Amino acid sequence: MLPQFELYLPKSVEETSEILLTYNSNARIYAGGTDVLVQMAKGQSKPEALVDIKGLAELRGISYSAAKELSIGALTTHHELENSDLIKKKYAALHDGVSRVGSVQTRNRGTIGGNLCSALPSADSAAPLLALGAKVIINGSGGERELPLEKFYLGIKHTALEPGEILTKIVIPALARHNAQAYIKFSRRNAMDLALMGVAICYELDGLHVSKARIALTTAAPTPVRAYGAEAFLTGKALTEANLKEAGVLAAEEAKPRDSWRSGAEYRRGLIKVLLPRISRLALERMGKARSENERD
Repeated sequence: MLPQFELYLPKSVEETSEILLTYNSNARIYAGGTDVLVQMAKGQSKPEALVDIKGLAELRGISYSAAKELSIGALTTHHELENSDLIKKKYAALHDGVSRVGSVQTRNRGTIGGNLCSALPSADSAAPLLALGAKVIINGSGGERELPLEKFYLGIKHTALEPGEILTKIVIPALARHNAQAYIKFSRRNAMDLALMGVAICYELDGLHVSKARIALTTAAPTPVRAYGAEAFLTGKALTEANLKEAGVLAAEEAKPRDSWRSGAEYRRGLIKVLLPRISRLALERMGKARSENERD
């Protein structure tokens, strides 16, 4: 049974901000409800108010501008992203991530903004978005501000949102024409399980060499993180087996996983060493297929 609370249905982002400021930390945003209602049912959260923002149409949808910048409303569900032809074709890493979130029912209800704001180190959408160089758009009483996703996370269940602020949009800047990307989630089961380790990559390529590398990890630290040392190592190099193996070692050294009943820290580091080369090979294979299809067209 849920504890008692006041329910608000704001008509705008501005009204939402005002309600949140009134209750300060004693109000919770309600969108998909896949996290907040479960926490309330378990007695882990007892907010005085729920602010239901599902009716805010301006926070929904996917748009792709002429400048090839992808914009995703915070209320867009994982199901909508999973079934978007645009996401499947141009943002394969994100498609990999959103299609592995929970169950079909969870993906139908859960939103991309809610998944990010839960600030869990295992969030399946976080690593792909980090690898794709995503930024978050935040609105509050002080207006709108933009933040790189890696600066959005401050700790477990702790984000950079200030009192009265809400996440309204996720923006992915234009990618290089030749890019290789993918996300892999390693778990004990193929469905409805948290990642023991998640690795996402996006390589922008100049011929056979990497001009820019972005590598992101989930369940490898208190927050989803970038593997900057491994990225720097791969930049300017060809994606050979030897280089990918070394990048996996460097990423594992950067990681700060913890021991838990689900997995030991050293096991997680070992997974990074194996998964980074594996997911890189998959991304390159995808890129090769895409090039072949474009040439036939």
